[in-house]
Amino acid sequence: MKPVVQLIEEWTAFEDTNNEHSVEAFCRYYLRKQQPKPKHTNEHIMNGVNLLKTIGRILKAYSVYFRSAVSHADMPAPENFYYLHSLNHLGEVKKSDLINDMFAETTTGMEIINKLIREKKITERTSPDDKRAKLIKITEKGIITLSEYYKISATATAMMFKGMSDDVLIDCNEMLEHCAQHNSVLAVELKNKPFPQMYERVMEQ
Repeated sequence: MKPVVQLIEEWTAFEDTNNEHSVEAFCRYYLRKQQPKPKHTNEHIMNGVNLLKTIGRILKAYSVYFRSAVSHADMPAPENFYYLHSLNHLGEVKKSDLINDMFAETTTGMEIINKLIREKKITERTSPDDKRAKLIKITEKGIITLSEYYKISATATAMMFKGMSDDVLIDCNEMLEHCAQHNSVLAVELKNKPFPQMYERVMEQ
């Protein structure tokens, strides 16, 4: 295969798994891809455990800041923000699609969605393709509420990453984006499967 053809194919694969399509981002992606794939040794697993621990602590700290800011602004619970944000990104979808996107249990997800419908931040209608299904989308009131949450989230995010350069944040995001996207799809697909089946499906990738 000619190098230029290979380069085009690599760029296509890069576009499918990354949001930023700059030459710099592609170069970092390509160089990381050339590194040998890690073996699932105890050391590799412990490195993963430590990374998850770090990510978990970051998310917990952010949650403290964000929940406090939401309470101070006398806004509804943060869960409303996450559902409105996801729905605004997804567009008009079935309730189950939004619940899956949130990795939520059906009962919990339906409670939050129905509450937002009662508050007129989400609207629903019968699907023209399936009369048994309801399609939901964010309303103008929901968008106004979401914009207020974004202001609060921006403040909490600024607190979280104070002292870190944009280059570091971009590199971290690019290094983890494929892992996030890949496992997001699998987690939704397998969330109701027995763990042995889940493990086998993930590890065969």
